[in-house]
Amino acid sequence: MTEKPRITLQFQKSDDGTVFGADLFLNPAGVSLLIKELKSLSESNDHFHLLSPEWEIDGELSTIPYDKNQTVGQHLKVLFRPDKWDREYFPHLFTDCESQEKN
Repeated sequence: MTEKPRITLQFQKSDDGTVFGADLFLNPAGVSLLIKELKSLSESNDHFHLLSPEWEIDGELSTIPYDKNQTVGQHLKVLFRPDKWDREYFPHLFTDCESQEKN
């Protein structure tokens, strides 16, 4: 029997509810799927989505948190961003990095 990919995107929240981080939990089939999707990214295929079953498809994202006090994501969009695109459309991303590199 082939294992179904299981990927859980769980957000870490502080006591006041502020999200301060995220954890990605994957079973072996989830690792294989994520690697396959990441390897497919290119300038002509610049993003992919991981969705939960609530999107009325056979989604890859689990809606069951590992920690019942945390929240899971039901949609993850992964985007391929070459520097040349970001320098043109989001130049502010490089201003801080370049000034830090000079110091």
